[in-house]
Amino acid sequence: MRYYPPRFLFRRYEIVKRLKSGYNFLEIGPGSLNLTADILKHYANGTLVEFNPYVQEVYNDLERPTRKRLHLVIEDFMLLTGDSTYDCIIACEVMEHIEQDLEFLRKVHSLLNNQGELVISVPSRQHFWSIHDSIVGHVRRYEKQDVIKMLSKEGFRNIDVISYGFPFVNILRWPRILLAKVQARRKGLWNKTMQTQESGLSPCREIPNIFGILCNKYTVYPLCVISSLFNRRDLSDGYIVTAEK
Repeated sequence: MRYYPPRFLFRRYEIVKRLKSGYNFLEIGPGSLNLTADILKHYANGTLVEFNPYVQEVYNDLERPTRKRLHLVIEDFMLLTGDSTYDCIIACEVMEHIEQDLEFLRKVHSLLNNQGELVISVPSRQHFWSIHDSIVGHVRRYEKQDVIKMLSKEGFRNIDVISYGFPFVNILRWPRILLAKVQARRKGLWNKTMQTQESGLSPCREIPNIFGILCNKYTVYPLCVISSLFNRRDLSDGYIVTAEK
């Protein structure tokens, strides 16, 4: 059984519950494609936009029937052109890397079909800023009311923001910070583009599958249920946001 990072599993649990169904979706910054298979269960086909070329290798490893339903574009989303629109757009841990985040939301809004669904996740609360944010190319963390105002300004409606994973993601942030301190000498010399490209690629593919027996969507499920009791409390260091056009 494949290993997935615990933080991803908490995020996945909340996102999958909120996905609607439709014809097509756009996933911005899919990274290691950890969430893509779950999204594809709700849609006939999807487009993946990622500006790290390494993702092509991850895509090529997918089973052929899955690849046939997915179109991979290696490109900076902000430079993406075309007239396609989508029933759903998902962007996990992306917007915090973009200097002009309002322009990002404006573009996302233009690519959504009427009544289309937006699902994003972002790191929350500036007081949680750490060396980890610095070395993975984050520009900012978000406050709940700021997120709501931004989406409202760009024309989104039915906006919902949850603070997911508490208390477990808060506990997990400490090992992440310690690891970041070890990596800081190397990654601190990278520019923002390189930091951002690498941040989307999970190291879980290199972890032996035996760890997947211990940490997977089934073993973490009870903890996800417990954490969901705190979704309306602004306590964790991550938000999941849903909205409609």
